Amino acid sequence: MKRLERVKSDIFKLYDTIENDFNRQLCRNHHLNVYHEIEKLTDNECLHIAALLHDIGTYLGFKGKHALTSAKFAKEFLEKYHCFNDEELKLIYDVIALHSNKDKVDFYEAELLKQADMNAHHLEDLW
Repeated sequence: MKRLERVKSDIFKLYDTIENDFNRQLCRNHHLNVYHEIEKLTDNECLHIAALLHDIGTYLGFKGKHALTSAKFAKEFLEKYHCFNDEELKLIYDVIALHSNKDKVDFYEAELLKQADMNAHHLEDLW
């Protein structure tokens, strides 16, 4: 099984642990929307995974800035797979940590996640 498919399956199981039905559905929908948007922009597997975890701290009820709590959780969650090198884990952490800072231009991959997140929010606002 490819790394992305294995991790994605476990992330979907993680979504299922969210107790509130509304938040669980909101989490799944938003993360999948961002995932589909990032797929249009890049084939970078690390960014695909980051899209699926970029707001997870909010939905799991962590206190603090959601981008940072989500980045920390994502890194810890992914370390258990032992299939991501340090550079990949750092990239995932960094793009998630920076995704809410839409007023500042960061490095290329961070901008891709920001764009995918904004696109998803605009699409969600239409509904």
